[in-house]
Amino acid sequence: MKKMNNKGFSLVELIIVIAIMAILIGVLAPQYLKYVEKSKVSSDKDTLDSIYNACTTAAADPDLSASVPANNTSFPFQGISGGDDWTGEVLTTLGLTNSNSITAKIKSKSCKGSDIDISVDAMGNFVVSCGGIRIPTED
Repeated sequence: MKKMNNKGFSLVELIIVIAIMAILIGVLAPQYLKYVEKSKVSSDKDTLDSIYNACTTAAADPDLSASVPANNTSFPFQGISGGDDWTGEVLTTLGLTNSNSITAKIKSKSCKGSDIDISVDAMGNFVVSCGGIRIPTED
């Protein structure tokens, strides 16, 4: 018999490769999704940390001391506008024209759809929180 010179893959070989790939995807996909969510949470922490730093920087400015929020107060970040000196400085430090544009940067499941809250404790320290994320963290 004359041997034919077939240079391709057989259908069985292709099906075996596809089956192996499906098994690998089934095993690795949940881990990949965990890593993606973890990176979104990390990104949200960075965003909240930026808001925290902008608040503390604006509060440290002696020219803005009259408009810094009082101790033991809490307010949503989405509600601030450049109306007074302190909030205007916070928005300028963040490079924003209004506070609502920050919500596009929030991506994690725990924080998406939640308000970003800023509170000032009895000592005058700021705390920025969203969902289960809190800056500065309580260690």
